[in-house]
Amino acid sequence: MPRLPYARARTKRYAPTNWKKATFWLLVLFVVSTVTVVNKSGVEYPRVNILHWMQSQDEDKTQDDDHFVQFQQDFSGNMSWEQVQETRVHHMMRACTSLNLNQTLDYVVLKHILVDTRHKALMCFVPKVACTSWKRVWFWLAGLLDEDDDIMALTRAQVHGPFLPNLASTMFPDARREEMLKTYKKFLFTRHPLDRLISAYRDKLENYDDESNFNFHKHVGQEVERMERGKVTGSGHNVTFPEFVRWVTPPNGTWTVAQKNEHWRPMVELCAPCAVQYNAVGRYENLQQEMNASLHWLKAGVFADRFPSSDRPFHAAELRQEYLQRLTSEDKLRFLRTYLLDFLLFGYDMP
Repeated sequence: MPRLPYARARTKRYAPTNWKKATFWLLVLFVVSTVTVVNKSGVEYPRVNILHWMQSQDEDKTQDDDHFVQFQQDFSGNMSWEQVQETRVHHMMRACTSLNLNQTLDYVVLKHILVDTRHKALMCFVPKVACTSWKRVWFWLAGLLDEDDDIMALTRAQVHGPFLPNLASTMFPDARREEMLKTYKKFLFTRHPLDRLISAYRDKLENYDDESNFNFHKHVGQEVERMERGKVTGSGHNVTFPEFVRWVTPPNGTWTVAQKNEHWRPMVELCAPCAVQYNAVGRYENLQQEMNASLHWLKAGVFADRFPSSDRPFHAAELRQEYLQRLTSEDKLRFLRTYLLDFLLFGYDMP
């Protein structure tokens, strides 16, 4: 029997009417269960009013929680960097415990943790969170380049190549890896989940990444079109933001390899904060100040104020409302379902 084309097979497998009804009730159940989990967990999380978030458009956000804003973004007020880190780490650990989250250190997590044996430091890098800039600096920290060498001379292929040591490397046997996880300083930098997703969409699909060895329009954009439209209509070059959001948030809970790409995979999955006892959590939203503080904390202050600016500065926070308006209530709920733990563990508020 000849195989049906994708669009016809998909229509035959899922009756549209029943599918929409099932999706609606699943989303209702998700809202109710999410509110219940958060309320009973004891995790301090402002603005968890999901229905309000779904309906929000261009309204201005009120800064009614100065302490939370300070916790989320900067430490220029009465809190020192160390105090802010204590607050963030405590919040993250409490969320892991309250929500009973059990994570393991799989290959994906280990591969994302860079190793600096000179300063006894581990950093989990997250794509679209100043990842390229941090990797350039890591060439200095790990001693792969001299202090006077120009890290901007490194190509993107070199920066993201196999040169930087990570915990997944065979050079670190299990015993050595466990020792470093226990004794080294461990940190990561995070970004607002929606801003990060917008940045990934703009970088990889809305624009054209001619420096990447991976053709995102061909391997990702065309898959989005097939799954959302039933056929490829624009060769992956005209995927809309709502289509992209629906694609990275499959309602059946199963993902393709492309859907799990590190550029939009949840930060919680990449860094496993409930399995790794991080000592510090930096914020992309206040990158320069927190990066400098992090380098001084690592006893590598000589590199402070030398952090390279992004060569692809997508100011997603300024575009948040513009892109948010393109999403339906169902799209927003699917996004929240997929990235909920990033919001909860890292203390970000709803847009």
